[in-house]
Amino acid sequence: MAWRLICDRGQQIWKYFVNENSNSIEFDKENLNSSDKVYREYAIEQNSKRLNIDENQYEKFHIPLFKDELCSSVVKSVLNGIDYYLSLQVDDGHWPGDYGGPMFLLPGAIITSYITKFEFSQEEKNEMIKYLFNHQLSNGGWGTHIENKATMFGTVLNYISLRLLGIPFNNEQLQKAYNFIQSEGGAMYAPSWAKFWLCVLGVMPWEGVNSLFPELWLLPEWLPVHPSRYWCHCRMVYLPMSYVYAEKIVGEITPLIKELRNELYIEKYHEIDFTKHRNSISSLDLYTPQTYLLKILNIFTNTYESLYNRQLRNKASEFLIDYIQAEDEHTNYINIGPVNKFINMLSIWYSKGRQSQQFQQHLNRVKDYLWLSEDGMKIQGYNGSQLWDTAFSIQAILETGLEHLYTNCLNSAYYYLEISQVLEDVKDHVKYYRHISKGGWPFSTRDHGWPITDCTSEGIKATLLLHEQMSNGPRLITSERLEDAINFILSTQNKDGGWASYELQRSGSWLEWLNPAEVFQGIMVDYSYTECTSACIQALWKFRSQTIYSNYRRKEIDISIKRGIEFIKKQQKIDGSWYGSWAVCFTYGTWFAIEALITVGESPKSKIITKAIEFLISKQNSDGGWGESYLSCVHKTYVPHKQSQVVNTSWAVLTLMSAKADSNIIRKGIQFILNKQSSNGDWNQQSISGVFNGNCMISYTNYRNIFPIWALGRFIKNYYTQ
Repeated sequence: MAWRLICDRGQQIWKYFVNENSNSIEFDKENLNSSDKVYREYAIEQNSKRLNIDENQYEKFHIPLFKDELCSSVVKSVLNGIDYYLSLQVDDGHWPGDYGGPMFLLPGAIITSYITKFEFSQEEKNEMIKYLFNHQLSNGGWGTHIENKATMFGTVLNYISLRLLGIPFNNEQLQKAYNFIQSEGGAMYAPSWAKFWLCVLGVMPWEGVNSLFPELWLLPEWLPVHPSRYWCHCRMVYLPMSYVYAEKIVGEITPLIKELRNELYIEKYHEIDFTKHRNSISSLDLYTPQTYLLKILNIFTNTYESLYNRQLRNKASEFLIDYIQAEDEHTNYINIGPVNKFINMLSIWYSKGRQSQQFQQHLNRVKDYLWLSEDGMKIQGYNGSQLWDTAFSIQAILETGLEHLYTNCLNSAYYYLEISQVLEDVKDHVKYYRHISKGGWPFSTRDHGWPITDCTSEGIKATLLLHEQMSNGPRLITSERLEDAINFILSTQNKDGGWASYELQRSGSWLEWLNPAEVFQGIMVDYSYTECTSACIQALWKFRSQTIYSNYRRKEIDISIKRGIEFIKKQQKIDGSWYGSWAVCFTYGTWFAIEALITVGESPKSKIITKAIEFLISKQNSDGGWGESYLSCVHKTYVPHKQSQVVNTSWAVLTLMSAKADSNIIRKGIQFILNKQSSNGDWNQQSISGVFNGNCMISYTNYRNIFPIWALGRFIKNYYTQ
């Protein structure tokens, strides 16, 4: 009996095979980040791509020889590291990996399953139970993400999930969670996103949440508060939430739901005045307090809710369900992310019925979000990070200068670039507030279809590098398709010169005053980010440097690059660093910023780069490495990790090498990376490295291979001569 990952054109599906040998692996709770052993150990066992080149064969394979002992060790390490990493690549060219971490995603799937009566298999349920118990903290609670302290967001939802999965109330571990919830005042002190699920499940009345004001979607689109102006993730979550709220959807009140009503609160359920707890939230969860303006608007919308016009409400519901169906069709029922995936699914179940074709298509895409590691089965933060990891992997391998050894691997990865690029705009994109899509690359798969600025940029860079460095390779991605990608990038530059994630920024940052999600920050509009801006600049520069494209929209590209560089320079902190919005944190943001500046010709001796290098050098640890805590993201100031991290160290030395910094500093960082490599070529999984919305961390298990290989490769190819 064993689990196997089945991949096809980026889609990742875990299947359980009864007649195969078991691949159950124990989870080491000392590190709450999984090492992805279930996938990796089987992949390595099945894969024979290792080259196993020893030093006597270097000349035969045109591998550089160095007298310098460190450089010689780096060559061996890179060969070993790439050999190992090759074993993880699947036939369609991408590298699968764990993209879990948030602890509030699996409950949405479990609650939706319970209400709509679609069943996960018993094997899947067992792994989900294993996952939830593995990540329970010693005080009985769960965090918002796997490295977080206990919060009511994580604890209330995961307690409910375990009960729905069949764990009895008197279970010892569940009793710890029950006591934690009671000690914090009961489930009414969970944040609004948790309360939404409580209402849907029937363990809190809809009067317990602030009005979602569904009629807001019917207001004129020119209004700066219209939902069409929200960041797309925020827009696509509050879209089905608004529909569910408009219809006051509640699942069947079963005996278990009645039990939960008694378990989740201190007072008796029917004696609680839930209207008094709409704004109640535990101090453990509060990250973005409600503004005075939002409180005033909540009073207005809550009052309106008791007086609303049924005809207008019906019109709002019709608009919302039409928009939900459009998002389903545009994404092949994957949806932009797992939060709206399961709320969309719930909406379709209610409006179209469980037997409808639309609901069945939703069912077919549930497994796209499931991922299995040694810690159990989780819901990922997307349907994977396939394109993102693959584009980085290509660049890392090419940086070594050893691409002639890995032709099959790189050709396969190139095929994945080809099959994941978005080739057309979605239907009625203007009607449904979508930006153009044609030419962009998504984070994961073409079926998902939401193109992103930095993913498109990394796709362009990886494609052009392959075309350059593997001149005899295939040319599946045509000039026209690359020009489409450039068109997408140029179309997404904001007025401030920077690039946001998916779309143009459609309203001012003041819209954050209306942010109703107490646990997240910066969700209301799509802001310009240092990382996205840097990636776009590098892609545009790489594109314009190609003779074949030198005249394509040249003037616009030059102006665009100049404006982007001005944005990046303005983002530098007083200490010389840049904040990273999508990974941990200042080492990441600073790497992106410096790469862009050096790419366009900024002198390494300039004040802006000197200051950045001084910042990085000041954070190097005595062991030669860098280690940054996820708390840097939360507090927006550098917080050192108690241990040096291979991924942070790789970003730091990549930056230092780009800026031609002190070689002794770099050599210490490189030596740290070498010291941390395992004999099989892998690096151990350390702390979590991804982030979104300032306060939620997310896993990228492939980062521990990609960035050390990239850093070591740059050391060989670009920093030292033979």
